[in-house]
Amino acid sequence: MVARILRALALWLGMYILLSGVHFGVLYGLNTIRTGLENRWETQFGLEVIDREPPYSWRERIVMAMDTQPSIYWAESLAMSFVMSLPVALFVGLGALLLRRARRGMLMLVVVMSSMLVFYLTHLLNQQGTTVGYFIEGGSPAVFSGIVVGILQGLIAGLVLRNGKG
Repeated sequence: MVARILRALALWLGMYILLSGVHFGVLYGLNTIRTGLENRWETQFGLEVIDREPPYSWRERIVMAMDTQPSIYWAESLAMSFVMSLPVALFVGLGALLLRRARRGMLMLVVVMSSMLVFYLTHLLNQQGTTVGYFIEGGSPAVFSGIVVGILQGLIAGLVLRNGKG
């Protein structure tokens, strides 16, 4: 009994570290893609192509959807990734216990919804004037980042929690 609990705890801790690493890497990757697109379009079409004021062009909508900016201190962003991944890992663990016979799709849905919720709560925290780890200015970056991070975290969680029967 104790061995099963320790094995489950070790599995959960390893999965939590993997989910935090995925969270940190995806957000830095999205920021790099956003910065590259913004710079390329401003060089190619002029500085006024992305001014972030209405009416929005399709280029502005793409850049604004990926506008989750990490802190200038990587350690602060990494710590916030660990904080933001904790509820996701808890929901994945509870989902794995409660949905034993469920398919990976149910687990993916739990991960994406909890990730979107965490990003939205971080957005609400940023609206209050507190920026810790990541700056999320609007609702669309919270939803877009939550979906992208949630899908990748769901894939990792599905691989970690796979029962070996396919």
